Amino acid sequence: MRFPDTLLINQTCFDKILLVKVFVNDQILFGTLLLLFFCQSAHAIQGHEALNAEDLLISYTERSKLALSSDHHMSINVFRDGHILIALPEAMRGGGYYRTILDREKMERLWKLMTEESILTFDAQHLREMLTSERRSLKESRAVVTSVSDKAEILIEFYPNRCKQTVLAGESNDVMRRIAWTDLRWDAEQYAHIEIIQMLSEIQRALLSILDRDDLQSVHPSYIQENTLF
Repeated sequence: MRFPDTLLINQTCFDKILLVKVFVNDQILFGTLLLLFFCQSAHAIQGHEALNAEDLLISYTERSKLALSSDHHMSINVFRDGHILIALPEAMRGGGYYRTILDREKMERLWKLMTEESILTFDAQHLREMLTSERRSLKESRAVVTSVSDKAEILIEFYPNRCKQTVLAGESNDVMRRIAWTDLRWDAEQYAHIEIIQMLSEIQRALLSILDRDDLQSVHPSYIQENTLF
């Protein structure tokens, strides 16, 4: 039995329409999967959750006085939930942006150093006068006094009242302490008998030791910028 030509034409048109629909649906599915992939990738790159500036506990910045650019510095930010954000200059080995998390024990050890009475009441002017007197005594005794040409400037800013217990009574949660010093490493070697210098050096070593961790995760610069921390 022979089908009419009109039936054959209708069947052909139907097949073409079906093929087009399948193609369009496949394109939509592919586009959806591609969009999900990029969204997940961006989420992973940006370091998952956003961090609040109000949760910042410690900010450590170090810059060489010989640096040609003002942005040629290293920064380490510590948050009260243990999150760490790190920015290393491109010229530095491993330069880039990283994040990690300190466990509770390491956080408590670091915070104990930061809230020592001598750190909370740090007086830079008094310490400079003490070191000037030390150097004068060394010269008078004809001892060899060395100096360094590449002096690193450090800045430590921290918020004593943002942790669980209030450290500075009568102060707000946003009260900040700031410690600025030049060439702490050299001073720590030269003045082993000055306790406050050694305490600052211990804090510096504790913060810089974070850079040697094996669990540092690289993050996109936009993650740092979104958190407006550096």
